[in-house]
Amino acid sequence: MLATAAPSPSPTDVLRAAMQAPSHVSYVGEMQTMRIGDQHGEVAIYRVEHRAPDMTRKWYLAPEALYGDSTISRGSVSFAVDVKRNRVVVSENGALDDPDVLAGNFDLLVKNYRAVFGPNETFDGHPVRVITLINKYTGETAMRVHVDAQNDLVLERERFASNGSVVEETRFEHIRYSNDIPPAVFAMPAKMDVVQGDARTKPSSDVNAIANTAGFAARTPPYLPEGFVPVAGYVVEINGVRTIHLLYSDGIRTVSLFEDKGPNSVDLQRYHPTAAAVGPDAAQSAEQGSTRLLVWTAAGVHYSLVGDLTQPELEKIADSLGE
Repeated sequence: MLATAAPSPSPTDVLRAAMQAPSHVSYVGEMQTMRIGDQHGEVAIYRVEHRAPDMTRKWYLAPEALYGDSTISRGSVSFAVDVKRNRVVVSENGALDDPDVLAGNFDLLVKNYRAVFGPNETFDGHPVRVITLINKYTGETAMRVHVDAQNDLVLERERFASNGSVVEETRFEHIRYSNDIPPAVFAMPAKMDVVQGDARTKPSSDVNAIANTAGFAARTPPYLPEGFVPVAGYVVEINGVRTIHLLYSDGIRTVSLFEDKGPNSVDLQRYHPTAAAVGPDAAQSAEQGSTRLLVWTAAGVHYSLVGDLTQPELEKIADSLGE
């Protein structure tokens, strides 16, 4: 009797394995991240060492302002090593905002995006499966990933704007798999000042409940783009000011809403902001690579929207807050 061949994995199976890969695959390599905006772009290059399941260190090679700095993640805690200031900033690891994460929620991803295989390729000497993710509502290609066929790690990820242009690319080079990364790599440097970063509460998926703990009239947006749902809410102290952070996602794209009643300390000047309006209130809009920002004040509350959305989409969310 002939043996039955195992069925080939589906694109969704490969994506699921890719999201789980960092929990059991250890590696060393160089990573490049490029974000492209209408006005300017951003490039970061760093060496990365990851020891499964949850220890990672990144040494920045570019841009020049970050050269020599590093970040260490151990479980839910992250350490930002600032060599120029001789300090280490300790904070909770904001994994939901980490660009290295393929998607924050797999169920949300497959609900809003259709995964299809492209022709197999070779990337940096590794055979890879190529998967394209297509938005089910718009039919637009949102992302393409190259997944190592042997180790399931995402070796390259490209994200696209609605017009098909590339807005973000993350890729490994010189990737090497190893189970022998010493724990000392992830140790916090000695003889550096230790500074506590912005403190945040434990995240909750009930963003309305989080908003109700603000101590002021915080709001949640009645309108969100199709496919977006609340993912998490936090209460965070930013420069000593109690701030509500609400995070929404459709599985690939994210948008964050920050609200506070402290001094208006948001300074967008380095991003060359342009004037905008949210209802009757003056606002400022800006771009940071592929991310857009919209900032305004209404009834004494400061609002900031930050996300992978178009300016009209951000403005529609902002307008809904005043309804």
